[in-house]
Amino acid sequence: MIRIRLTAQLRDYARGAKEVDIESAADLRTMVSKLDQSYPGIGGRIVDDQGKIRAHVNVFVNSENSRELKKEKTPLRDGDVVHILPSVSGG
Repeated sequence: MIRIRLTAQLRDYARGAKEVDIESAADLRTMVSKLDQSYPGIGGRIVDDQGKIRAHVNVFVNSENSRELKKEKTPLRDGDVVHILPSVSGG
């Protein structure tokens, strides 16, 4: 199981859930695809049309920023916890 923690900006796409679990995924790209299958529309908030993590979204695998790892190709293992953190801005 991989646990995915969602911020308030993404919870509307996941029926209000703060956390969701998926059975398995080889990497972040696969995880986002599976997440989008279960919660349509959420994937487009995380990755762009080429499947790359959007510039304004930070994704952490356990406590490590995926940008410092292999980005969307970051491998996942059972027991990993993924935090998806879209930037918040305004004026």
